[in-house]
Formats: sequence, structure tokens, C-alpha cells
Amino acid sequence: MYHVIEPAFLIDDLPGVGPKTKERLNSIHIVDANDVVFKIPNSYMSHIPVDLNSVEVEETVTAEGIVKTDPTVTYMRRGMNRLVFFMEANDIYFKVTFFNQPFLRDKIKVNETVKIFGKFNKLKQEMSAQKLIFNTNEKLEIRYALNKAMHNKTFKNLVKETFKKAQFKHDIPDILIEKYQLMPIKDALYLLHFPESFEDVNRARRTVKFYELFMYQVKIMEKRRQERVRDVETIVRYDIDQLKAFIQTLPFELTKDQKTSVNAICRDLLSDYSMHRLLQGDVGSGKTIVAGICVYAAKTARVQSALMVPTEVLANQHFESLSETFSGELNLALLTGSTTKKEKHEILNRLKSGDIDLIIGTHALIEDDVVFKNLGFIITDEQHRFGVNQREKLNNKARHKNVLYMTATPIPRTLSITTFGDMDVSIIKTMPAGRKPIETTWRRSNELDEVMSFIRSEHNRGHSIYVVAPLIEESETLDLITVNEIYELFMNEFGSQEVVLVHGQMKNDEKAQAMETFESLDKRILVSTTVIEVGINVPNATVMAIFNAERFGLSTLHQLRGRVGRSDKQSYCILISDPKTEQAAERMNIMTETTDGFILSERDLEMRGPGDFFGIRQSGLPEFKAADLAEDYRMLEIARDEAIQLFER
Repeated sequence: MYHVIEPAFLIDDLPGVGPKTKERLNSIHIVDANDVVFKIPNSYMSHIPVDLNSVEVEETVTAEGIVKTDPTVTYMRRGMNRLVFFMEANDIYFKVTFFNQPFLRDKIKVNETVKIFGKFNKLKQEMSAQKLIFNTNEKLEIRYALNKAMHNKTFKNLVKETFKKAQFKHDIPDILIEKYQLMPIKDALYLLHFPESFEDVNRARRTVKFYELFMYQVKIMEKRRQERVRDVETIVRYDIDQLKAFIQTLPFELTKDQKTSVNAICRDLLSDYSMHRLLQGDVGSGKTIVAGICVYAAKTARVQSALMVPTEVLANQHFESLSETFSGELNLALLTGSTTKKEKHEILNRLKSGDIDLIIGTHALIEDDVVFKNLGFIITDEQHRFGVNQREKLNNKARHKNVLYMTATPIPRTLSITTFGDMDVSIIKTMPAGRKPIETTWRRSNELDEVMSFIRSEHNRGHSIYVVAPLIEESETLDLITVNEIYELFMNEFGSQEVVLVHGQMKNDEKAQAMETFESLDKRILVSTTVIEVGINVPNATVMAIFNAERFGLSTLHQLRGRVGRSDKQSYCILISDPKTEQAAERMNIMTETTDGFILSERDLEMRGPGDFFGIRQSGLPEFKAADLAEDYRMLEIARDEAIQLFER
């Protein structure tokens, strides 16, 4: 909550607020004067009459005219009733109907002028009325979301009393009010509660949105400054010449974005403030290589590194990938729930003595018996899958707090600024040389024969195939094909010697064994649920077929698609879907239009909203009263730039 009023007196100090009223206001999270003025109305209705001749076929409007007949009330079943009369406005004679408002009969008189708000049907010449307007001076009627705590009018009087009593001490800096043609925050809030026109509402809302976004960014900058202060003695003084020589020995050329990211992370290691960086990059863009190079830099300063990942499959993949690239240059270890007691004992001793340069592991890394000699570089992959406390527990094991978060979930810029606003962000967009864009097509279930024929042709060419289903078991409410049914379909088509099944209800060792047969190409068709969304790398795979694709969000579909296209072979993603809604069909179309994860992430944010973007409610997301992250992203970027400049000054 933003504190524009100081001293922020409690609602008890307002006239008419006794214990019961206070309790009702508290139930809708109103405790003090700041809460009152930031309880922004959720709707505005115009009381300015319109010319009914200019109305569209059906439109909700205010009409002003003369009553032509006495109102009659008809009682129906279950206590329902209907009040009807005829009136004339703008030379149109039409019927007016009110439901369940019989008390209006005594207020409506023949030949008197009335104002009515409701939905006017031009073709039928009738209005389904919602409200008879008595206060003809009020141009806009405002409504608050009060959850039955009190009447609208009562709350509006409380707002009036609050503005009379309040002293507004905080505001947007004058230079920004002038620069962006805003108004003082007190005036903007007042106009939102007591507007004369929709122009007033729009002008005031623009100011309040900017205020919220700007103050949130100032708060983030303050948090960033506090967290980053550190002792100059803890800088990671790596050997730059040794690092450059090592990069020259790599069997491939780094992409432009990989080089930029390595430089930024290494600058952080040498700087006199703690690293707090997010490394974003699409599936297969080479984030792990970037992290490995920076681990090597830390090693030259005799500083240890840790890489924490959410699943054993992903931990194994990182371990194999880094072992292959950095064999002989880094001492690596893998610690997961499957590590034997004997192996773990040996790893912990080597870790404590400083013999291990990089340990890769799951939640096992945060256990109390995992002790480092000199931990100074922490990498967390897909960090939104870990709780804040889990991340902190690992961070607290470090002498030098340098934290790099990696994600293959492209995060929209707006969420990047809010959720990760206290971090520096590096983005890898360019893919390694030789990769071809994945061709994505959408097929309906009645085209399954064509899909199977295409999969057969790719399989005959020696390529591997992923097949994904949303469900393990049959659902009584959802008409979806299950992973077991698909497994049967592919077994009948290709035989048991070619098809392997993986799903979340299998034991870990069963899953690992099944994955192994696919990765080693013993079996080249993997039928699976989304357990393969992250953490499996089979360059031989060229087809990703997703059944009931409408059941997945854009980010998940993009993650699944990223399992193919990991070599110089042309790869394909086939979405098999009969969407029931327009939004689901739109997701299918978007997937066929672009393979750019960042464009997809922006569309995903628009469609799903920020709170559900990661598939879980993000407790770190701010709840704004007027601003909307999906709509107001340009204003958010401006607010961020201004907050940064304020701190630099």
C-alpha cells in the first residue's frame, strides 16, 4: 500500500465509524485513511442522456423522456415480479421493464420526465431497465466493490470526510508531473472518487497508474541498493587471461548473446556489489555453456560454485553436458536424492576440502551437512520452481554472495521488471549456428492418419519422436485421450521394440531407465506426459507431437517444442487439437506463427494474466489498484527508467 497521507489516521477517527462499521471496513482490507482513498471505484455509469436514434442495435445507455402510461406490476413464480410502463424519448415510443423493483410504481407518474439507465434494444423498441435516476445533477454514478460491507452512498461519504481531514505528504516529483503532464496525486485520487466526466476519470487514472508503478520501482531500487552492499575483500578476482585462453580452446564459437552474457556475469564477479542476475534464454540457446564458462572464471580465483536445479533429470542432464564440455578443466560432482550414502560421504568431504569446483544438485544441496570451503558463485535453474526460503538457504552457505538465476521460460519484459526488478537481466536470443527453425503445424484429430504417416516417414529416416499427452488416467469430466491410450496406439503402429512410456506416476528409477532407452536410441519413440518439459536432450529427435494441445498454455507448448530442433536436422512440432474455445484456438494459431519465445511470453501474459504466468500464483507480484501489468507495460518501463535516474542522482 502506498502512504500518501501522513499521519495516516485510522478509520476510527472518521465521523460515523463505530465498532461495527470498523469491523465491516476491516473485512474489505480498509484500516486507515490511505486505504480509503486508494479504494478506487470499480465502475462508472454515465447519467448523461443519449439520443436513442444513435444507439447501436443493443447498448446500455441513459435515456431521458416522458412517462406515457401508468406502471403495472405483474407477479410471477418464486417471488419474482416485473414492472412495465411506456415512455417517449427522442421521438421513440418504447416499453420499459424493471425486474423485482415494485417499489418504483409510486415514483413513476404519467407525463413526468424521468431518467432511466438500462439496455436499449432498438429493434424491439424496448429497454430492460436497471436504474431509475433521481439525482439528475450527478453526471457519473460511481460504484465501489464493497462486498456488501456497506452501501455505496455511505462509503462515498466516508471518502469525502477522509479528504477533508487528510494531509497529503507524498507525491510524484514535480519534474515528472510536468514532463508527463500528470497531476498531483491528491487531485488525481479526488477526481477518481468525484468525477465530472469520463475525461476526468481517464486523466486521474493515468496519474494514479504512474504513481503506483513509479513508487514500486523506487521501492525495488531501494531493495536492490540494500542487498548489494558488500565488503570489497569478497570480490571474486578471477584470472582474465586464463579465462580468455580457456574460451579459445572451446570446440565452438560463442554466439553474440553468449559473449555479452559472459562479459556481464564476469563484470559482476569483479564488481564491489553482489551479483543478482537473471539469465534468460530459450530452450537450447546455450545458457549452460555461459554458466560453465563463468564457473571456470570463479575457479581461477579458487572460488567454488553450486548449480541447483528442480529435478533429478535436469541435474543429470546438466552434469553430463558440463562434463562433456569442461572435462579436465573443472572438478564436477552430482548430488541428488539418488546419490548413495557412500558417494555422498565422499562428495561432502571433497566439497569441504575445496576439491570440487562445481557441484550440481537438486534440493539436496540445501541440506545442513552440505558444507563448502569457499562458495562464491550460486546458479539456480528455473528458480521460480523453488521457494524463497530454499533459495535463501543455499545463498547463506556462500562467503561471496553472487547469485545467477537461469530460466528457459522466456519472461515478458513487464514481469521481468516487476518480479525480477531488483536483478540485472541478460538475455540470449541468438541460437547456436546450424540450428534450423522448427516448423509448427496444427492438425485436428480427424487428420490423425496424416500425422501418423508423417511420423512414420521421420522414424524411417532414423529420427527420434516425442509424443505428449496431458493425462495419465481417463477423466470423467474431460473428453481427452490419455497417455496410456496413445501408448497403445503407437505400440500397434510401431511395435514394443520401438516405443517407450514415461509418466509422473512411475517410480524415479523406472522413469530414468525408460528415458535412458530413448536417449541411447534403443527405442526411438517416447510417449510421455509433460515430465519431459525440461531436462532431456536428444539431438536425434525431430518430431514433437502434442495431443490435446489446447490443454496447455503457450509457455508449456513452447517448452515442449524446444525438446526438438537441437541439431542441424530439420525438426517439426505437430499440435493435435480440437479447441472448444476461441482463446484455445488462438493459442494454436500463435504457436504456428512464431518460434520466438519472448513474443509468445508476451502473448501468454496477455491471455493468462501475470498471476498465473508461471503456472503458480507468484506471491512476489504487486497488486496494483489502478495499473495493469499487461496493459501498462510502456508506462512501467518509463517509471523504471525514471526511478533508476532518481537513484543515480
